[in-house]
Amino acid sequence: MKKILFAALLLWSASVYAQDADVPSRVMQNHNLLSRSPNSGIGIKGGVNFASVHGSEKDKFGDVNSHTSFHAGVFAQFGLGNFFSLQPELLYSRKGYERQDSVFRMDYLEVPVLAVFNISDNLSVHLGPQVGVMVSAKVEDEEIDMEPYNTFDYGLSAGLEGKLGRFRLGTRYVHGFGDLRKQDSDGSNINEDIKNGVIQVYLGIAF
Repeated sequence: MKKILFAALLLWSASVYAQDADVPSRVMQNHNLLSRSPNSGIGIKGGVNFASVHGSEKDKFGDVNSHTSFHAGVFAQFGLGNFFSLQPELLYSRKGYERQDSVFRMDYLEVPVLAVFNISDNLSVHLGPQVGVMVSAKVEDEEIDMEPYNTFDYGLSAGLEGKLGRFRLGTRYVHGFGDLRKQDSDGSNINEDIKNGVIQVYLGIAF
């Protein structure tokens, strides 16, 4: 009887050891499944904004020109196969326009959620919606009241990105759909067809 119990205990110990030894391989297999996309990862990015306004009523602002500024933030990309992935971002983005000798500047916190289509291992197309919240508005570095503005903005983003090792170089256009202003200078309610638009050129580093 003792020999039978000893043999059973030995078999049970060997089984437990085999299961424990198999854990690293299963973890590695799961890791490989999560890492199949060539563009998976997290990182930081930043670059130049070429901001402007568009819409049928933008002439109410007079003769306006684009405003060159910046954006910066973080991104995470989740691979769903070799061809497709999702990329949410959190960006601080400066938009606005220039009129005569004055610069009108609006700063936003923005969240794009982009579908990424990998044309090749080094080139991808990005397309998706984004939302933003205005956090400040200035004219020539002087804070102005944000009450006349719609502080919530939304739009569509589309662009191309190239990848070389950890580095990513890309460009995109963000077409705003939200009206920039909700009130006139006298406080009357308006919803002018004047919206933000911005071309972005950026450099990112993935980790």
